Amino acid sequence: MSEISKEYIELIPNVFNSFQRINQKASNLSHLQNQILEFVFMNQRALTIKQISDGLNIPKQQMTDLVKRLFEQGFITKSQNKDDKRSFVIELTEKGKASQQEKWTKIHQNFMNDLSKLTSEEQLDLQYALHKVNYLLKIMEER
Repeated sequence: MSEISKEYIELIPNVFNSFQRINQKASNLSHLQNQILEFVFMNQRALTIKQISDGLNIPKQQMTDLVKRLFEQGFITKSQNKDDKRSFVIELTEKGKASQQEKWTKIHQNFMNDLSKLTSEEQLDLQYALHKVNYLLKIMEER
């Protein structure tokens, strides 16, 4: 069991570093700005600043400035929350949606470039290993 734990702990920074490298050149926005846009994009609905703050574990005070900059750059719209007039909801503009689609396209291209450095057999090994890890982690979560 301790070997499994050791491999799992080693996997985390490897996956993080790999993704960080292929994500690095995919957008000109800051890491937190990207996280906000991605969170709203993935939820595919208007969200309050509190919902985004809670979902990303970013302090609400820090969110205010980030949201202001994204609004000024035309990535999001801000409108009064119909359910609670004291708060605002955030939605992506067409520019915001396009930026996320472009970012994920670049990430995919960067990953495919990295993948091309592996032999066909290594690619199959990686595919099987990733599938198996995902499958087993889901089983652990469900039980």
